[in-house]
Amino acid sequence: MNQETKSSFQLLVIFTFLFKITASFSINAYVTVTYYNETSNYTSAETCECGVYGLASPVANAMGVVGIPKNNNYQACDYNTEFTYTKKPWIALIERGNCTFSEKIQTAGRRNADAVVIYNLPETGNQTIQMANFGAGDIVAIMIGNLKGTKILQSIQRGIQVTMVIEVGKKHGPWVNHYSIFFVSVSFFIITAATVGYFIFYSARRLRNARAQSRKQRQLKADAKKAIGRLQLRTLKQGDKEIGPDGDSCAVCIELYKPNDLVRILTCNHVFHKTCVDPWLLEHRTCPMCKCDILKALGIEVDVEDGSVSLQVPVSNETSSNASPHEEDNRSETASSGYASVQGADEPPLEEHAHSAIQLWPLVIIIMLR
Repeated sequence: MNQETKSSFQLLVIFTFLFKITASFSINAYVTVTYYNETSNYTSAETCECGVYGLASPVANAMGVVGIPKNNNYQACDYNTEFTYTKKPWIALIERGNCTFSEKIQTAGRRNADAVVIYNLPETGNQTIQMANFGAGDIVAIMIGNLKGTKILQSIQRGIQVTMVIEVGKKHGPWVNHYSIFFVSVSFFIITAATVGYFIFYSARRLRNARAQSRKQRQLKADAKKAIGRLQLRTLKQGDKEIGPDGDSCAVCIELYKPNDLVRILTCNHVFHKTCVDPWLLEHRTCPMCKCDILKALGIEVDVEDGSVSLQVPVSNETSSNASPHEEDNRSETASSGYASVQGADEPPLEEHAHSAIQLWPLVIIIMLR
């Protein structure tokens, strides 16, 4: 996976994360509970934003007298569960546990409940969750905390009539507040700005490296042309050792030498057809057989982008004429690929890793939202 693909994938993950946390906000419900004691003719009411609509629940208002399951079957997991009050409009109050939310809601729905209120498990205080009540029908269903639900349950058990009004509240999650929304917005801006800046820097660096490499290649080719012009040329004649019975063949084209062939003699005394070896030298600047560098051997100074490298190596005719016979006999098989270009072989490798900040952004956002 290259650099651009990795960075694009990380951005996709970040944007998907931001979309998910926006789309997954729960919808709260305002719950108004009215307690009426017929004996003392006393009425009290309390309102709180303490309900959470189920995932599949209609987001709508509802009201009615609260009814609870009979026979202490507060979880209403029995198909034939009866309720203490079923005159419309009425709302079923059910405890969480032992069966699915959908089963509880369907049980109340068979008794024509206008809404279902499920209170959380004991020892959870007034904590709530968003219920997965899929397949429960079009009944308004919310969850309230255990303390709130237990208070309503005990009031009904004491003979107090409880009426409940459910109204749509704000859309947010239990952990979302103004600060977290601010952090998400700022993080999104920082991510976008940093990513654009990083890609601009990365693209500029690649362009700079490409231009420097191009200048380097042009300079090396110019130096190679200068060196090739200083190499000896010779036209073969009948009787030359290269044409005799024990004569050699050109290591580039693998053809035997013939009279009147124009050959190039390199600084290492290896001989090749001029038309074969000149393109090779222009690209590689080395002998196809022994890899002798003609620029170094001729003492040509090489100036490249990343520094001036002086290669002042004196040429010794004696050294050149005394080339090792071992080098003569060990001809490189790779030389036969004479016209293959390796222009990109000297290119510096591109960055293999993405910027560490891009990789850590999702974690930073999650930490800020906690």
